[in-house]
Amino acid sequence: MNNQPSLCIDLKKNRIRIHKGTLHLLGNPEYIQILVNPDRHMLALRKSKRTDHAAHRVSICSVDSKYYYELYSLTFLQKLRKGNTSLENNQTYRIYGEFSPKEGIAQFSMNDCIPVDDNEKEEVLL
Repeated sequence: MNNQPSLCIDLKKNRIRIHKGTLHLLGNPEYIQILVNPDRHMLALRKSKRTDHAAHRVSICSVDSKYYYELYSLTFLQKLRKGNTSLENNQTYRIYGEFSPKEGIAQFSMNDCIPVDDNEKEEVLL
C-alpha cells in the first residue's frame, strides 16, 4: 500500500479530488475537515464528525473501480490560488503530501503542485 497521500486540484472545473488511498490513510472517514494555513501555503485533511459544522460528508464516486471524493468550490479554489500565484487557470495539479498517523492528518504543501499533462488526466483518478 502506498502511504503517501495525494490529491488533485482542478482549476478548470473548480474541484478538489481526494484519492482513495488518501481517504484510506485517514481511516475511510464518513466526514472530513479541510484545513488551510495560508501563511505556510499548506492544505490538510483530517477525519471529522457529523456534528462539526466545518465537516464535509465523504460521498465516494466510482469510475471503472477507481474511487475518490470530489469537492467543488470556486470560492475555495480562488482563495487557494491567492496563496500560490504560480497556479494557472484551466490547469489540473497533483499534490503529494505526508501523512502523520499520530495526528491522523494528511498535509499538502501548495508549493509542491505538479501540473498534470492532458494525456495524464485519466491517471489522475488513482
